[in-house]
Amino acid sequence: MTAKTKTLRFKRLISHGFFAPELPPCFISDDLARYRESLWKAVESVPRLNNARYPGAKQFISEPAWFYFPRYGRDDRKHAVINPISYLAISKVLADNFVQLRSASRSSRFSTSPLVFDWVGSRAVFRPSIDLRDDFRVNLATRHERYVAADIRAFFHSVYTHSIPWAIYGKPWSKQNRQISHYGNLLDLFCRNAQDGQTIGLPVGPDTSRLIGEVIASAIDQKLSEIVQIEDLDASRYIDDFTIAVASGMSGDGVIAAVRQAAAFFELELNNDKSSVELTSMRPSTGWKQAAMACVPRKDRTTNSFLRFFYEVGRVCNDHPELNVEKFAFQNARSAFVNADEWSALQSHLINAYRRNSTLVSLLVEVLVLRETEHGDLDRAKLAGFLERRLPELAQENRTGEIIWLLLLVIRLELELPSSRLAPLFQLENSMVALMLTYAANQGIVSGAVDHSAWQQHLSGEGLKGPMWLYAYETIRNGTNPSTDRTFIEQDPFFSALLNRNIKFFDPERGFTSMGSELRIRKAENTRARILRQDFLDDFGIDLLEFDEDVTDQEPDLDFDDEY
Repeated sequence: MTAKTKTLRFKRLISHGFFAPELPPCFISDDLARYRESLWKAVESVPRLNNARYPGAKQFISEPAWFYFPRYGRDDRKHAVINPISYLAISKVLADNFVQLRSASRSSRFSTSPLVFDWVGSRAVFRPSIDLRDDFRVNLATRHERYVAADIRAFFHSVYTHSIPWAIYGKPWSKQNRQISHYGNLLDLFCRNAQDGQTIGLPVGPDTSRLIGEVIASAIDQKLSEIVQIEDLDASRYIDDFTIAVASGMSGDGVIAAVRQAAAFFELELNNDKSSVELTSMRPSTGWKQAAMACVPRKDRTTNSFLRFFYEVGRVCNDHPELNVEKFAFQNARSAFVNADEWSALQSHLINAYRRNSTLVSLLVEVLVLRETEHGDLDRAKLAGFLERRLPELAQENRTGEIIWLLLLVIRLELELPSSRLAPLFQLENSMVALMLTYAANQGIVSGAVDHSAWQQHLSGEGLKGPMWLYAYETIRNGTNPSTDRTFIEQDPFFSALLNRNIKFFDPERGFTSMGSELRIRKAENTRARILRQDFLDDFGIDLLEFDEDVTDQEPDLDFDDEY
């Protein structure tokens, strides 16, 4: 059992909640977590600078590093990596007050995405499956004719930071008590400071936003219960996605209006395009996962077996165009891909699949790296040709999430690419892209001159607070930057503490070491997902508070593809 101390929660939120899960495993925060207490002491000891109102972390204002990651059937979503000084501040408040925050969120009668702290998985806050929402909707059919489906428009990007204390203490009390001696107000301050003082939005990606978002959404649940009478087991909420039964004598539009009113109390809006009244008799989208899993090649891993797999998956995709069937199926075939008997044609099929479904980019990179690690038979020439053409196209469309993953592929496989073909990438002011290209050039993987001019202007104290902070700090720290001048970091009252401890944020060799290790990780994650789902199905509520130890079983590898 893990000792549930505040400092260990602080460590866990940093080590397993800092970088967005949509980023590859080469981005790490182990050192930041290891030295958290001494770093926090150093940050808090910084005196007031330039007539700042507060000393320490309260005066530090920064901007996150941004990237856009693909979503199935929709526009890419903007994700963030919060400045580490800001993240230390936010996670410190959350860790110190986690029990109270979880208690506040547990007052919701509806949540299927409650705060379950995970001490052993890949994330600090466990992310349940959207299957729980679908399970609940099927159950409603036994008791009701109709239900309302509603969600909040751009929930995380629209959160009003002042609503954080409203959710914790109540709106009237918060308006009368604005002192930062109250942790809810301090959290509001740190969240604003982490995004250049803006009061709108929580950065999508870090677990701190997931935690804060659940507290606010739970408060919306409470407000909704005050506005309209809802019987037990007649409503559920998955993150910001509501399902509410329309009881006898009620109006579906009236229920939607009630949800809209509850959200508006916290300065949020419903997504009208995704709010509707549905019949419980609608055929549920169940069974498609089993259909996809049934055709995964297992013992027979010949080309013909994979051709049938692609064909059968395509049929399920056609039956459920609204679902990312292909990603689920491919995730569960990762071991079969890596250990296929014949590789050449399969490589082309996987690249073709990624071209039509960009959400497969992380899986593509994982499979290619593991295949080369375990079998060494990739067609490197064809792969290099694909990347030479694909990367400039992505740069023109600012599809930075895909670029980051493909650059990891370039680095891990040491695929030499000419700088002339990558020139459009040199104009992207993206911290992760710039860091990876600079590393690749330093290692001789990118041949020819790399134009660093757009990035070098951020090598300053102000640059350490801006969206290029990761490039400005990490390339200087690891010695890959053309400049060797560390003065701007050494003289910074905040980042000098990181440099003094040689805090590292990038390790291109991290992750994807063997198929066996990857499957063990997935299996453990899926085991916990099944435990949580069973807990929910027992009484359509989640009582589990923590995952304390890893457990394994002999069930097939299943992935649950959730949206954040």
